[in-house]
Amino acid sequence: MSSTIVRCNVPACGEPAAYKIAAPWSDGAFTELKTYGHACSEHLGLVFREAEQRREAYVPQPSETIEEIGIYRYEQGKRDRQLQRLWGLEENYRS
Repeated sequence: MSSTIVRCNVPACGEPAAYKIAAPWSDGAFTELKTYGHACSEHLGLVFREAEQRREAYVPQPSETIEEIGIYRYEQGKRDRQLQRLWGLEENYRS
């Protein structure tokens, strides 16, 4: 059985993603991480800053809540709630 490899979002990079940039999201009945991007180690800062800009521009519906964007260690096959949030790393890239 083959699995899809998630790649860095930077065009022409092609490296496997090491990080997931996402924000906790809920519509009141369902909760998940809203994904804003995936990044390799080299492009984490770029992908994170672009994701922050998109998050700030997003206007949630009245029934939605969306929290602060974060950096999570991406691990193939793990569910969102199993991913480790990297709080210290976020501070290096926060605008």
